[in-house]
Amino acid sequence: MRFLIAGLALALMVASAQAQMGPGGQMGAANSVGQHAASATAQGDKSDASKPKANDKAYNAALRNLPDRQYDPWHGVR
Repeated sequence: MRFLIAGLALALMVASAQAQMGPGGQMGAANSVGQHAASATAQGDKSDASKPKANDKAYNAALRNLPDRQYDPWHGVR
């Protein structure tokens, strides 16, 4: 009975590890890109030129909203 349980546990661990492997059998291979990512890079979105500017504007606006002084979580205790 112990061997059966140990065998089932081992089989489950191996199955989950195999599911994480790439198509070539290598984990995290550089050429293992999903089908949606591969088609998006192959087509090349035309709207990508405007996206960085919008992202930069939002980033700079968020930086302007940050306070100049460092936050003190113990301010009410002292």
